[in-house]
Amino acid sequence: MSAAPTPGAGSPLAALGGLFDRVFVVTLARARDRQARMRERLAGVPYRFLEGADAAAFRVEDLVRDGTYDPARARAVDRYDRELRPGQLGCALSHRQVYEETARNGWRRVLVLEDDVLPRLDDLAALPAAVAELPPDWDLAYLGYGNLRTVTARDRAKQALYLAGAALRLMKWRPSQVLRFHPRPFSAHLDVAGLHHGTYAYAISAAGARKLLEAQTPVAYVADQLFVQLVLAGKLRAFVTKPRFFDHEDAPPGEPRSFVRAG
Repeated sequence: MSAAPTPGAGSPLAALGGLFDRVFVVTLARARDRQARMRERLAGVPYRFLEGADAAAFRVEDLVRDGTYDPARARAVDRYDRELRPGQLGCALSHRQVYEETARNGWRRVLVLEDDVLPRLDDLAALPAAVAELPPDWDLAYLGYGNLRTVTARDRAKQALYLAGAALRLMKWRPSQVLRFHPRPFSAHLDVAGLHHGTYAYAISAAGARKLLEAQTPVAYVADQLFVQLVLAGKLRAFVTKPRFFDHEDAPPGEPRSFVRAG
């Protein structure tokens, strides 16, 4: 890990250091251009780069052999019975490093960003209020996310169809999971999370990190699908912030790109 510059007093992001015990930016050692852009975007934030697992630097068969990755389990938990691609595996391993660090150190609040996020500077003034509204037993908070930013009539119709399919066992979703698809009001700046996409900007507690680490040992989930599965199973106390505080570069509205890179 490499440290960021000392925060400047005038930075609109400087408050992050007081809200979170640690701020990590997940990256790859070779992603120097992305890191340079993040240094500019996060000027004033006391963050640290976490160099993750690069698909170009490991062999999947080695991770299977040593028990780090279980392809059979990956097929079992995936909706379409797929194994993780090397880039997806690297992404999952990278975020798992954060869970390990957070659980081991017992940090109360950790902010995790990927190396291509865009701070929503006009909205960040509301972040302290959103953090203050987190209940004592919170596990996860999305500070940036795609899917179901607003729930439309089409979303409700789709949920009804999924509920029927789940009841007839035509899909891997269970009815109880489908009923948790949509976010629900919680407080002025928080909704209870539903089925959201993206791991590009989120916060975790030590308790949440332990749950994520346990579920991702051995690795079997795509990084953001780990969140989805635990949230919809009722195993993770998760929230989405209102407003969002980070966007994802080069992504159309509602469709954030993954940290995953080709091997």
